[in-house]
Amino acid sequence: MRTKSILAISLAAASMMCGSSVFAAGTTPTVGPFGSGKITFTGTITNSPCDIAPGDDAITVPFGQISYRKLNAVDATTDSKPFTIHLQNCAFDPNDAGVNPPNSAGKMSKVTVSFSGAGDSTHHSYISSGSAQHVGVQLLKSDNSTIIEPNTPMLDADAQQLLAGNNELNFFARLIALSADVTPGDVNASVTYTLKYM
Repeated sequence: MRTKSILAISLAAASMMCGSSVFAAGTTPTVGPFGSGKITFTGTITNSPCDIAPGDDAITVPFGQISYRKLNAVDATTDSKPFTIHLQNCAFDPNDAGVNPPNSAGKMSKVTVSFSGAGDSTHHSYISSGSAQHVGVQLLKSDNSTIIEPNTPMLDADAQQLLAGNNELNFFARLIALSADVTPGDVNASVTYTLKYM
């Protein structure tokens, strides 16, 4: 008897669902708007000869998870991680003489990159504001060995010659112990880069 009651309830529920489904399928949508949204377009117009590739105006360099034992002595460093600033659609005006000298693509076809942030000149690094204590970030040139001094403009003599089209500005970064008592936690350091064409 109990089994029949459950079956009857189940059949009734199924019947109601079928009826509801038929009703919904037979409903004709009214004419009118069915949803809307807003799209925002952003960008910056510059007078530079190259475009910074989309996304490279906010680069993230992930170091992953590193044991604090790797940084158990002052000035101990981790393995370095590469990062690249991509320049696109570079186009240069010819030099005033009308002919570009050897190894030149034209006016403003060389570039320097300078970095700025919360620096530690003693350890040639930028200070992390994360929960990991006494950790800094060192920047290296493309040779992966020459340290880029924090908050120091790159010399014009070190400018990179660019070519028409796309170019890459390659660098490396590594963590450095600012003292012997580095503590576990998150590393978070921000650095601003500035391009100078010449």
